Amino acid sequence: MRLLFLVFVVTMSMLASVQADDLVDGLLDVDFDFDEVDDGASAEERLLRGNYYYHYLTSDYHEGLAALAAWKDLRETDESPEQEAEVMRAAMLLALGLENEAEKAFFNAGITTTTASGDSWYYLAKRWYDLGEWERAEISARNALQADPKITQSNLQETYSILVSSLSLQSRISDARVVLRSMADESIWTGIARYNLILVMIRQNFGSRDLERLIADSIFYLPKNKEGNALRDRILLVAGISAMDNGKPEMANDYFQKMSLESVFSAPGLLHYGWNLLGQWRYEDALQPWRILQQQYDGFQPAVIESFLAVPHTLELIEATNESVQAYTSAEAKIVNMLEALDSFRDPVQIHEWILHWQLDNQSEGWGWQRQRLADVPDTPVALFAQGLIDEPAFVERLARLHDLDRMEHDLQRQKHDLELWQDVLVVRQQTLQNMGGKERLAALERQHMDLLRRTLAVQDRLMAEDEAVFAYASESEHKNIDLLRNVVPNVSYLSKVGTPTRDLAPYKERWRRMRGIQLWNIYEQEPQRRWDTTRHHWKLRAVTEQLLVQVENTRTSLEWADSSWKGFPERVTRLQQSLNIQLAQVEELHQRQLDDLQTMTDEYLTTLRARLNEYLAQSRLAIARLYDDSLQRKMRSAGGDK
Repeated sequence: MRLLFLVFVVTMSMLASVQADDLVDGLLDVDFDFDEVDDGASAEERLLRGNYYYHYLTSDYHEGLAALAAWKDLRETDESPEQEAEVMRAAMLLALGLENEAEKAFFNAGITTTTASGDSWYYLAKRWYDLGEWERAEISARNALQADPKITQSNLQETYSILVSSLSLQSRISDARVVLRSMADESIWTGIARYNLILVMIRQNFGSRDLERLIADSIFYLPKNKEGNALRDRILLVAGISAMDNGKPEMANDYFQKMSLESVFSAPGLLHYGWNLLGQWRYEDALQPWRILQQQYDGFQPAVIESFLAVPHTLELIEATNESVQAYTSAEAKIVNMLEALDSFRDPVQIHEWILHWQLDNQSEGWGWQRQRLADVPDTPVALFAQGLIDEPAFVERLARLHDLDRMEHDLQRQKHDLELWQDVLVVRQQTLQNMGGKERLAALERQHMDLLRRTLAVQDRLMAEDEAVFAYASESEHKNIDLLRNVVPNVSYLSKVGTPTRDLAPYKERWRRMRGIQLWNIYEQEPQRRWDTTRHHWKLRAVTEQLLVQVENTRTSLEWADSSWKGFPERVTRLQQSLNIQLAQVEELHQRQLDDLQTMTDEYLTTLRARLNEYLAQSRLAIARLYDDSLQRKMRSAGGDK
């Protein structure tokens, strides 16, 4: 009877609702009407809002906080966006485990406001519900249902389920039943809400008719899929145990018979079905579910272990002594084999390797909120014996802590490696700059720049001088020719005055004047091209000079910055390394302590399992001895009677 009560208490403790693992897939199945989505907000605001919700739904909460800040800063004077952002900030902080900060954001948003969107209140209601804050989950769910903009249709039934479950867990059964009437009967969320309401009604010994009607509605309307079948078996198991405790064995039989053989609740359902039949003195019928249980599941399943002794006990009650002895003997052999296997695997080294194997399998998982499958332990013989331990919340919580410490240690090791690389890069850059002769190169560049600057100024001076010259842009040879031609006529005239010429010099003077004119005409003809060539040369020199000046300034700045960045940088890196080593040592100590704690917890569970198996073994052996003793006494009495 104590075992029945223990199973009933464990079943009653399963109050958390089924999580929506395919949340994003469900959203993708919704047909959005983008004309209706346009609520008058700007395109930038809708983009920032969608960016935030994307990070939130993909569990990228750090990026989501940055997106949330950008969204809030866009329209600080508008009341509605601020309230919705504050509501989602509370949901984000709850996801990060910052309950105190989330509570402040929750009250800052206004617990009675409905100006934030229904979806934002829905996400917050889910977070409060997961934390067991039923009153705040109720407030958030009611706000989600009353908000404008309205909640998305795909989230409506889940919000109702959160509201009904929150009311039920506050023992407000009447209010929960009123809200339950607003839900769609065929929804899986309606089934979850009804299940939570059933648990509370059983705990409070509610009226049997109302409870039976609610159970019947729950199992009738559940969808015919994997989730619906699992929830149906869970409801039937709880209802069957409740009917057994309330002295309604026939009703319990009906509940147990409706359970399937394909869910995690099938094994305890078969076990309790057999005990219920046994309580009705239907001994032969009680054997059937136990035999099915032993055929369908491995021997280390807790329900199967209990059935090992239940079968011979039932055979003993119907006075099938030989069959009972054989069943007890078979159970004894099975338990002995289990004990031998348990002793062979209950080794600290194997337990340690089992946990390390789990760590290795979960190295690709993110830490904190990014964890997805921490309860997926390696399929090893140790896991076979530790089936019950894996389902305990305390063990899973310790696994989560170990995983977080493992990821922290990995991150610290990576940062330590990065600092070592920084040290190496710093040494290489210092040596490279020293080998390059940065100061000497800077001096050479400065001299080159001054030389180019002088040449540029010289060309500029020439341009200014040529603009004022009579024969602009003439070469030196052309200037000499002009001077010679200019002086020929005066010289000839002077000679004609000194002496009597032997021939007429006028044609020669005219020829010389024409040659001078042709020379001047050539100079004037080539002046535009020569002006352009000189100006272009000046521009090129100026461009090269400016580029060289930029290079000189950058080189000078680089040298100054290199000196300033090196000053104290090695010391800062050294201090960071020392601090990092201290943190790494602390994390490694905590990691080892958590690993030892898990190993101790596993060893204690296996020790308890061994003690329980020894108790079952002792019971089976005592039963065998008692049956043999009873048989011997009957034979002795029979022999005495014959005499």
